Amino acid sequence: MTKKRLILFIVIPLFLVFTIGFGVTNTAKAVEYDEDGIIEVDEIIDDDLFISSEIVEINGTVNGDVFAGGSVVKINGTINGSLVAGSQVVHINGEVTGSVYALSMTITLGPEAIIGRNFYFGGFNLTAEPGSFISKDLVVGAYQVLLSGQIYRDVHAGVGALEIEGSIGNNVYAEIAGTSEEEPPYYIFNQPDIDTVIPSGLRVSENAEIGGSLNYRSSENQAGTILISPSGGIDFEYVPQLDPQIPEEATRVGPAALVGAWLVKRARMFIALMILGGLMVWQMPFLLDKVSNKVEKESLPSFGWGMVTIMVVYLGGFLISGLIIAGAIFFGVVTLGELSWVILSIGFTSLGLITAAFGLLVSYGSKLVVAYLVGKLLLSWLAPKFEGSAFWPMLIGVLLYTFLRAIPFGFGLVISVIVTLIGLGAMWLYYRDHTKSVIVKG
Repeated sequence: MTKKRLILFIVIPLFLVFTIGFGVTNTAKAVEYDEDGIIEVDEIIDDDLFISSEIVEINGTVNGDVFAGGSVVKINGTINGSLVAGSQVVHINGEVTGSVYALSMTITLGPEAIIGRNFYFGGFNLTAEPGSFISKDLVVGAYQVLLSGQIYRDVHAGVGALEIEGSIGNNVYAEIAGTSEEEPPYYIFNQPDIDTVIPSGLRVSENAEIGGSLNYRSSENQAGTILISPSGGIDFEYVPQLDPQIPEEATRVGPAALVGAWLVKRARMFIALMILGGLMVWQMPFLLDKVSNKVEKESLPSFGWGMVTIMVVYLGGFLISGLIIAGAIFFGVVTLGELSWVILSIGFTSLGLITAAFGLLVSYGSKLVVAYLVGKLLLSWLAPKFEGSAFWPMLIGVLLYTFLRAIPFGFGLVISVIVTLIGLGAMWLYYRDHTKSVIVKG
């Protein structure tokens, strides 16, 4: 299954981005912040909304974009904008006039759910019940996807199991695991709000409708479970790598090579994390403790602020790029051509260097902060006499993260994104609180 990673970059000096992006927001009150987690039926918010709680419920109306984080997120009202949700469980049974960007263990579109634009989801389970409606495209990476509602345009899916019983206006493009005689995958995590884990493979009901073509890539032809003939036909591409089990051919040609490649990949990840983690333990133990404490005490806010941080960085990078170009054009117009080239070269070189630094922070720093905390908690429980050392918590945490990241069917990717957002958000919260304390002391 192809894994498209959507974590990007673009930043100016980190302090500048954070100060402009967050500081101006707080001062100008450009958004609303809700901490009790509930928007009542008769409540109307004429602004963008950041909302986090153990259980988030939006029953009223939000005239703006919504950024929601919690254990459970329920959308029963109306969002006149887009929705960004990070949670274990997401229920949408209202209207979102914009697009939905969701990362969760499971998400359900109820019979009254209306998505005005595109729907993007990454997680374990997506269920679209009869009556639900997506006005444009569905883009999903998950283990299982159950589609009984209506999708007006295309479906793009990388999944283990796909069931279609509803209506799709245009085409289906899917990468699907082959069928397996074994039991469906059960992971070490609980699976909240998931009634059934279905076997891998493609199943299209006789009641389904596909207005265009059905294009799927898999390790086997699954024509026997496709009970309709789409008007655009069926296009099957054989891809042996999508078999949920190691094929017999692989066993004959050399399973040792497959296992060896897998081990090398994991070893590289572990070594890279441990080298950087060792440097942090050596040079910044105090900072590491402070940020990891933020993760422990404010994990849900950290997750939400992690999403916001990446979005602000996007915006900040694009704004600064535009300012660099605008400045170069301005000085070029007033005939200071040499100065124009200086602005372009210095501006984009600096932006590139800082972008690389921020990418390092996202790719490694955020994960190391969370890994260190998990290792510290495990060590305090299993071997309290080693609590005084910072090296052992880092080693244990990195080992555990490397193992979890290797879970197949996109689940490891979900863990990676969650850890990244929590770690990045904790860094921002520490920076914010530290800056406030410095200002107060000054």
